[in-house]
Amino acid sequence: MTDAEPGEFVLAGVAIRRLVSGDETQGAFCLFENRSGGQTRTPIHVHADDDETVYVIEGQVTAIVDGEARTLSPGESIFLKRGIPHQLMNPRDEPARYLVIGTPSVFERFLAEAGRELAKGEAAGPPTAADIERLKAAAPRFGITLLGDWPARG
Repeated sequence: MTDAEPGEFVLAGVAIRRLVSGDETQGAFCLFENRSGGQTRTPIHVHADDDETVYVIEGQVTAIVDGEARTLSPGESIFLKRGIPHQLMNPRDEPARYLVIGTPSVFERFLAEAGRELAKGEAAGPPTAADIERLKAAAPRFGITLLGDWPARG
């Protein structure tokens, strides 16, 4: 991903377009617009080195944080602190559009490795086996631990 061409990627069935790069912010943050056509979900995961903030523009997004679900509607946001297991999903058959701010800009580098660039005019579809393997391989290099299930709460 270069600053000259923002590109559009797909990760976990969600189309992701960079709006602000880490290079533009000296690594402080990166900003992405995410579009889900519906029936999408990230794996349950934990970030060691970065936080995420999600702001819903249209549709609804469900954030599950430490095993507790919260449905976000347009104008609502949530802060996903590093070290806390979470998952984002759009379990409906309706589109959702939301912003994701990664602080610092670790997510941008992860996306370049774990995602796949969308061809012009291509729509994001369900993840393929190759998409899932690429995500699994890249995650540890960026301090992301993928969990198979929710850990027991203390």
